[in-house]
Amino acid sequence: MTDSTGRVRDTPRTRPAKAPLSRAAITTAALALVDEVGYPAVTMRRVAQALDTGPASLYVYVADRDELMAEVYDQALAGVRLPGAADGDWRARLELLVGRVITTLGGHDDLALVAITRVPTGPHALRILEATLALLRTGGIADELCPWAADLLDQYVTSSALELAARLREQRAATATNGPAAATEQALSGAAGSELDAVYGELSADTHPTIHALLPAMTSAGRDSNTYATWKLNVLIDGLLTHRHNQP
Repeated sequence: MTDSTGRVRDTPRTRPAKAPLSRAAITTAALALVDEVGYPAVTMRRVAQALDTGPASLYVYVADRDELMAEVYDQALAGVRLPGAADGDWRARLELLVGRVITTLGGHDDLALVAITRVPTGPHALRILEATLALLRTGGIADELCPWAADLLDQYVTSSALELAARLREQRAATATNGPAAATEQALSGAAGSELDAVYGELSADTHPTIHALLPAMTSAGRDSNTYATWKLNVLIDGLLTHRHNQP
C-alpha cells in the first residue's frame, strides 16, 4: 500500500519484523544502553523502548533491573581474554588478567557497581574467578586464603574500574569542550593536581602539619594513573605473598 507520493505507508504489515525477544537480546540491548547513556540511566522502561516493546515483556525473562544488570555485567566480561603460559609466570599472568578485567569493565561506564551489591556468578565471572584462584594457588597462596585473596583482588578491580570509567567520562567531556589536547592523561592529571594544590596549599602547618610536609607528594609528583594503578596492585600481591605456604 502506497500514499499519494508513491511511498510505502508505514503500517504493521510493511514494517520489518521485530527480532524475537529473549534474555540474550534484552541483555545485549541493556549493555548498549549502558555505553550510550551511562549505567545509572538504564531503566527497564528504557531497555523496553530500545527493543520496541513494553516493560512488562521484559519481566518474562528477568525479575528486575538488578538481575538484568548482573546479566549485563557478565556479558561484558565475555570479552576478557585469559592469559596463557606465553604471557609469563603466574604473577605476570595475574597482573595481566586483573588489568584486562579493569579495562573491560571501565569501558562500560559504572557497570562495575554491580559487583558491590552482589557476588557475580555468571559463567564469564566464574571463568575469571577460576583463572584467578588457579594463579593464586600456583603462586603458593594457602588454599584457605585463596578465596579471600580473590575477593580482595576483586575489590581492587571494582574500584579501579570505576576510577577508569570516571576518567574516560572526563576525557570525553574535555574533548567535547576544549578539544583532544585537553583530554590527555597529562592535562587531566595536571588539572586535578592544581585543584588539590589549591586546597592543600591553604592548610596551615599548625593544624595539618603532616599534609603540609607531604604537600609536594600529595598532588603534583608526576604520578600518572597507570603508575599509581601498578603500584597499588604490586602492594596487594606483595602482601598476599606473605601468606604463602610454609611462611613463618
